[in-house]
Amino acid sequence: MSTAYRTSTALLSAAILIGTLASCGESAQTSAPAQTSAPSADAAETTEAPETSILDGVDFGGADFRISMSDTDISSAEFLVGPEELTGDIVNDAVFQRNMDVEDRLNVKFRYTATNVEWSKVADYVRKLVLSGSDDFDLIVNDQRGMSTDAVEKLLRKAEDCAYFDFTTPGWWVSYMDDLSIKSGETYLLVGDYFMDVLRRSHLIYYNRTMYENLYGDPDAIYSEVLDHTWTYDSLAKKIENTYIDLDGNGKASKDDQYGLIIGGVGGSIFPWVYGTDCRTYSRDEEGYPQLDFDLERAQKLYEKVFNCFYAEGTSTKFGENAKDLHEKFISGTALFISTAEIAQFENFRAMEDDIGLLPYPLLDEQQQDYHTVVHDTAEVGAIPLTAANYDMASAVVQALNEATAASVTPTYYETALKIKYVRDDYSAQMIDIIHDGISGLFTLIYGGAWANDIFTWAFLQPLQKKGDSIASEYEKRAPQAIAGLENLRETYDSAQ
Repeated sequence: MSTAYRTSTALLSAAILIGTLASCGESAQTSAPAQTSAPSADAAETTEAPETSILDGVDFGGADFRISMSDTDISSAEFLVGPEELTGDIVNDAVFQRNMDVEDRLNVKFRYTATNVEWSKVADYVRKLVLSGSDDFDLIVNDQRGMSTDAVEKLLRKAEDCAYFDFTTPGWWVSYMDDLSIKSGETYLLVGDYFMDVLRRSHLIYYNRTMYENLYGDPDAIYSEVLDHTWTYDSLAKKIENTYIDLDGNGKASKDDQYGLIIGGVGGSIFPWVYGTDCRTYSRDEEGYPQLDFDLERAQKLYEKVFNCFYAEGTSTKFGENAKDLHEKFISGTALFISTAEIAQFENFRAMEDDIGLLPYPLLDEQQQDYHTVVHDTAEVGAIPLTAANYDMASAVVQALNEATAASVTPTYYETALKIKYVRDDYSAQMIDIIHDGISGLFTLIYGGAWANDIFTWAFLQPLQKKGDSIASEYEKRAPQAIAGLENLRETYDSAQ
């Protein structure tokens, strides 16, 4: 088919570098549903595999297990494929050992084929494989947004039809998979510890602790706000005030000046701001299908608070979606907060002379009970193609990989790399826990653009770009097509073979 995948054996510090932020243009995302839940903090704490397993005694006689592995500039393929030999790096070696253990446990041999498919072409890539009748792959790892279209068309194998999945075991992100289901109880997209890109593509806010101390005093005070549930959009907006300084002295705001907040433009950067709250946008009917259920009053409140942050004097959106420019600005020490950033990008800022900290996105207000973490729409998940002849073997191998990842790789990466190796202060580990525990799948983020007239994003983004006062008119304009689109989603899904 294509050349076998050869993974880099570089140290983890090189591995977690990430290139540019994926941009999905106007086909954007939405606010988080009211019922969101963490993938399961247990995954990060598990150090031993279950005593008994659905896989006990399973043997596939040395069969090849063939994986179509996304290998782009922003993928996490190295955490799935691993090195070809032990390297001395603790995370790389944990990945290597996990793969060896699973191969031995089930008597299979991993075969990887690297793919570099643009996010907008992922659905077509999978569709062509399946409609051609290809049995080239047992597992596909690629963008959740793209493969959601394949799920609607039922070009993927439903997990409930496979013999060896056990979603009660540690490491499966059950609530995330549920939220990515078109109909409750029917799972086509696989999300768990093995698919580490989901964790690494989670959004958070970084802040310059040195600059904070110069402006406000104790740089740990903001951590106390997070822990006390007083870290809200109002609190952030207040901290942005009076931070602007005309450093280049040209009398107008420019990229070289000092800011309280820098954001990657007024577009895709809105995702974690409006999706990462408790604002209700949809619900499921009694049959488990999604329906529009928009809390317009609370959504308006959210819009006003996001507006106050985006258009504060101390905010700059001049960097657009150029991640390199945005990151270099933050590294220069002339921005207090940076949005449009992910966990995997922590490594990009290690060269900073100033101390940095990390934070979850704020609460809409103190009425919101928990922090919600938005995962970027192009994060990579797994799926078994419908044409995979031995789909029971596929379920067994993915189940084993997930069990082993939860037992060894996740604790190593999460506890050793993230919480110890890459943090500079005592509180950052607690913040990582909060960010991790707030991760949730978002039906609105993944399906809303194609099937709900982009109402969950553009009801907010359209007036925000025009600096309008209200989202009501944009919502009302989009609502009829959104309702019809979700009904079409149901009909398309039901009619798929």
